[in-house]
Amino acid sequence: MKKIVFLFALLMLTSIVGLSGGSAQPVAPAGSLLDALPDGTGAIVIDFQKVAGSSLWSTLIAQEKIKVAVDKVQSEMTDLGLKLSDIHTIAVGFPAAGVSNPTVALAGNFDQNQLLARMRTNAKLKLTSEKYKDFALYRVREVPVVTPSKRTPATKGAGVREAPDDTSGTWFVFYDSGTVVAGDLTSVRGSVDVKSGGRPSIAQNAKLADALSQDSTAAVRFAMTITPAFTGALPTKDLPLPEFSSISLVFGTIDFSSGVDLNATLRSDNAEHAKSIADKLNALLSMGKGILGSMSDPKFVAISEALKTVNVTSAEADVKITGNVPMDLLNNLLSSKKGQ
Repeated sequence: MKKIVFLFALLMLTSIVGLSGGSAQPVAPAGSLLDALPDGTGAIVIDFQKVAGSSLWSTLIAQEKIKVAVDKVQSEMTDLGLKLSDIHTIAVGFPAAGVSNPTVALAGNFDQNQLLARMRTNAKLKLTSEKYKDFALYRVREVPVVTPSKRTPATKGAGVREAPDDTSGTWFVFYDSGTVVAGDLTSVRGSVDVKSGGRPSIAQNAKLADALSQDSTAAVRFAMTITPAFTGALPTKDLPLPEFSSISLVFGTIDFSSGVDLNATLRSDNAEHAKSIADKLNALLSMGKGILGSMSDPKFVAISEALKTVNVTSAEADVKITGNVPMDLLNNLLSSKKGQ
């Protein structure tokens, strides 16, 4: 869904930049965002305040390519009538069908009337709306740019035509001044169904909710149920990967208090399978560190050093993956890439 990526994934990036200062207003907690997302296979929750204040973000934003990308996104946000400080927390829910077409819940401070007015007067965008279960659903799309050389006599001056069943674009709904949910039409209607009591939310999924609550203070939390279709699609025949078919759940956190801190758990069906997976992952790590460390290219040596911070262990039916890549090592890695 290109519009979701354009509007909200980029929105996340620029929101991080703008949240490094200023006083925060009361916003919906992450738990209430999960209450607005339809139940599915997984979720990611991001605390922008913590990401924005991290030394990692300061280092990344100093990179020229990232700075150019952020400047472009800031311009796109202005077109939407959004301020950089508007977004505080985001939760992404993935449907039962897979990771495509996610539902995105945003917590922050929104001036709904101003936001809609800016979209309506923006010549680059087309805003429409419809009612669904007493909620106003809005759809925003980019207006196609038609150059004179591409205009045909049959369409000249005709404007943009839509098929009767066209539901493309990004749809969104305001629940209050602090909560907006966006996605495709099916995703947003699903969220309204949740708010109306017609279907369960991710917060009601005991397995996912418990996994996401393991460390509620982390900058990024994630949980994903793993299906046989997912593990079956892994390239185990081409790569010496472990047999992941016994894994049913992956969850963990990413924090940025001292570089990048990873804490992930792969939940298997028994201790024997968990130990086998951990042993094979450790063997792959050792092989990767040896190969990369022996190369003369500084960027590969830096990656090898980063891999040395990763630890894989097993405890009962769980495979634990932890790692802490400190800022000095990250700086070395980024510096080595500049010379490519």
